[in-house]
Amino acid sequence: MTRSRLLQLLALSTSLLVPACMADPDDEAGAADDGTAVHLMPMTSPDKVADAAPAGAHLTFFGGPTLTHVSVHPVFWNANTQFQTNINAFYKGVTNSVLYDMLSQYSGIGRGSGVNGFVDNRTATSVSDAALHTELNRLFTAGSLPLPNASNYYPIHFPAGVNITAPDGSRSCVQFCAYHGTYKRNNVNVNYGVIPDQGGGCAGGCGRNAQRVNNMDSVASHELVEATTDPAVGLATTFAAPLAWYDRVNGEIGDICNGQQGTTVGGDGVTYVIQLEFSNAANNCVAR
Repeated sequence: MTRSRLLQLLALSTSLLVPACMADPDDEAGAADDGTAVHLMPMTSPDKVADAAPAGAHLTFFGGPTLTHVSVHPVFWNANTQFQTNINAFYKGVTNSVLYDMLSQYSGIGRGSGVNGFVDNRTATSVSDAALHTELNRLFTAGSLPLPNASNYYPIHFPAGVNITAPDGSRSCVQFCAYHGTYKRNNVNVNYGVIPDQGGGCAGGCGRNAQRVNNMDSVASHELVEATTDPAVGLATTFAAPLAWYDRVNGEIGDICNGQQGTTVGGDGVTYVIQLEFSNAANNCVAR
């Protein structure tokens, strides 16, 4: 990574947007530095979660793409990943809910869809972001996942005991709850998320609901909506395209409301716990 590119990344936000420039030597797989970045959801103690958006919060459009009708293709790291039935239903239901109707104010985003996740067979318990690029590319080549396009989002869900290292060295359930990022494959953006198991170290720092599955849904919704409204954040180096909807001070749509929880009724009629998301129209964190 060149010094000029690093300075550009620092100008965005060192705490939330980090360059993909190193891999853990103990990872199952690795990849060369490709200059991409990820956007972290930091851990926040429940007693530090605000009850409203910070004063002056406002999302600005910087010209980048959005996922107008997101199509969610979950990946389960292996068969031990918990709550798979819930996760499959969650993505189908929430993308077809009033929460997504609220997003119409952002470049005309509409409702999306989801499919049942692909169960992978990975056994690595220490994984870098670069290794996840490698694994997604393997699944694309094998035909296990549909090829990336302008709509697809690939959230990777992990079982307990798997530690994910972000490109800056941050660790899952130590510094971050989850993240989403972007990299290019054959000149097409791959929009992906990383959702660690929300038990263990993540408990108490990634949601204040009493039920672990509800905190997992909340964290997943944070990354889902951010990936919908700002999918190419992992390729952005300045406050300009490919950045899409972003607040220079507070970050992405989910960051503004980090940890604030509510509920939405999915298209399947089931009520899901979600993280509230920021609405420019309401000037606050909302569920619809």
